[in-house]
Amino acid sequence: MKRQGQRTFNPLRNSRGFLTAEFIFSIVLAAGMCIVLFSLNFTLSMAEVAQYIAFSTARAHAAAHVDQDKQEQLAKDKYKELLNNPVLKPLFNNPDGGWFKLSAEPEIRGGGQKGNSFEDYGSSSTPDRVPQVGVRFDFQPRILNLKVPFLGATTEDPDAGFSARISGLLIREPTATECMDLQVRRRYDAIIQLDSRYGILGASGKNKYVPLEDNGC
Repeated sequence: MKRQGQRTFNPLRNSRGFLTAEFIFSIVLAAGMCIVLFSLNFTLSMAEVAQYIAFSTARAHAAAHVDQDKQEQLAKDKYKELLNNPVLKPLFNNPDGGWFKLSAEPEIRGGGQKGNSFEDYGSSSTPDRVPQVGVRFDFQPRILNLKVPFLGATTEDPDAGFSARISGLLIREPTATECMDLQVRRRYDAIIQLDSRYGILGASGKNKYVPLEDNGC
């Protein structure tokens, strides 16, 4: 028989240890949020570094040179030089895998005689706008591909992850070839055609005409 005043043990009403379980849950959840915030802040910092790489590459591409192909080659050399820098190499394109990844080569568009420019940075309703030229590459923050406890994954496709385009758009200086073909020789022809006397003075021909121009133009 049950003694009077004695309580029976009911496991469904036992609340012992609940505080410990809630504490563990809170700690894990807080740690997961800290990891997410750290990853986001570090990604924003490295995005600024990637933007500097884009600016330096675009600046190397914008400088005047012999022809447009040489300008593009200078940009590619500068891009590879920065990626192989001992400080930046462990962060970007680490062969063993890293937190961030940049394109193997930048996309370069210089307009000019090649006629290629970035058409997706402006409206097609303004055809007379300044051509958008420079460099662009992909920035993939692998560090954001996370699986946070109690929160789940940050992306639906871990292999694709997040991606953004980093652009450096600087107006390219004309090359020596463009100056000679598009300005100097046309100006020479226009001067010769002004008067018949100029034609006589210029009978020596264009091959002996030596232009003296500042910076090629």
